[in-house]
Amino acid sequence: MVYSEIIEKVRKSSKQRLAVMCYAQYGDKILFLLRKKEPFVGFLVPPGGKVEKGEEIEDAMRREFREETGLKLNELKLKMVTTEVGPENYNWILFTFVGKVDSDKTIECNEGELKWIDKDGMLEENLSAIDRLLIPYIFNDDDKVSIIEIRYDEDKQPKIISEIGVES
Repeated sequence: MVYSEIIEKVRKSSKQRLAVMCYAQYGDKILFLLRKKEPFVGFLVPPGGKVEKGEEIEDAMRREFREETGLKLNELKLKMVTTEVGPENYNWILFTFVGKVDSDKTIECNEGELKWIDKDGMLEENLSAIDRLLIPYIFNDDDKVSIIEIRYDEDKQPKIISEIGVES
């Protein structure tokens, strides 16, 4: 998959920044971060962050994950790309991955508190509205990469505008 072509195809605004996140699994648990700053302050989200200028998407994912968790990602697989527009802090082209880790021992994270959540009970947790919308696409059994356009309203509530599936 050529990430630069995807970025060019889905970009809606010059305000959009590139970001990555990963739903990493250890056993039957997924690692989340209870955010202590915007966006999504007070909600559980997967670890991730901004892509640095000139950085490859998968390299950014591995770097951000290691910085926030102290863990190395294995079996990294792209599941979704979202193009998001909305209020300040809600303008992204986000690459969402799934992966595995070899340990549940994390470091202290300055972005918030890391928490392991049962995979089967994720939707009962304090997830952001966007994660609630997207988890069914991410944890499906096909090899399709979903490309989804999202708009946030002034209250920072997401709405899916369109969706396209692309084979990986």
